[in-house]
Amino acid sequence: MRIAIDAMGGDHAPDEIVRGALLYQASGGQAELFLVGREETLTPPPGAKHPDGIRIVAAREVVGMGEHPSSALRRRGDTSIGVATQLVKGGLADGVVSAGNTGATMAAALLVLGRIRGIDRPALCGMLPTTKRRPACLLDAGATMDASAQNILQYARMASRFMERVHGVERPSVGLLNVGEEPEKGGRLQLEAFALLSAASDVNFYGNVEGRDILRGITDIVVTDGFTGNTVAKAMEGTLDVLTEGIRRDIFGGALGKVAGIVALPGIRRFRAQMDYEPYVSAPLLGVAGVSVVTHGRAKARMLKLAIDVAERAIASDLIGVIGAGAAQESA
Repeated sequence: MRIAIDAMGGDHAPDEIVRGALLYQASGGQAELFLVGREETLTPPPGAKHPDGIRIVAAREVVGMGEHPSSALRRRGDTSIGVATQLVKGGLADGVVSAGNTGATMAAALLVLGRIRGIDRPALCGMLPTTKRRPACLLDAGATMDASAQNILQYARMASRFMERVHGVERPSVGLLNVGEEPEKGGRLQLEAFALLSAASDVNFYGNVEGRDILRGITDIVVTDGFTGNTVAKAMEGTLDVLTEGIRRDIFGGALGKVAGIVALPGIRRFRAQMDYEPYVSAPLLGVAGVSVVTHGRAKARMLKLAIDVAERAIASDLIGVIGAGAAQESA
């Protein structure tokens, strides 16, 4: 198994990306890794060398966070994410991981790998922590801003296969994000999607769920359009960050706070571990004809290593083949 890493993508590239690759190798990861980027920044200093399972592939250009993804990829063929994705297309790698420009990663996957036959639109599967100590998959987390009811049904099917194959969840439950639990709630999109999901025998449809239900883990999967999904995911990420900062500042601030904090520390640590989104932040792009995993732009070594783990499990479980077989059967 071989995985291509966009070594120039992300706020902390390339140093933390390289450290993440080394951490993956040190933890017993079985895949060979291709670090794609500028050779002079990725080559170890004289007298040192990367482990045998890590190779460098040259790419001179980087798609910046503020650039238009498709234009940058078409204008400059030698970008790190473009070259990394081409390795997958050419069969030299089995999957690609990037902490860089999310739009560029998605554009490269669509332009180079294309969609799985029978899939209308790809979707980002954003993973979120829950109080039930297992992640929930929010789909679409921002690949496509709008969606039809048929798209949402496809999202539910792809996410179900992802949760089964990669996370080992047997017959995952699916909730439709809505403004209320009742079947008659929502606009035209939600009403049409509710009808399609209810009629789909291959989807374990729970019904409507509200935004407050996601972190409670009411369902394993929550489906919605990409605009709503991206907004919800970022709002929850920001809320968890503010909570963590507030606990550190207000509970542990001052002499009295430090004393109280010592008493509360075990419970606080359990809560922080439970709501830590880092293990789940890596989002596979479902529906493209190859494994493509997007992780947070702020990714450091641990987060990058976890993203490689997701890619490894997706490849090992033949996720693309399973989604493709299902799509072929559904469109027959």
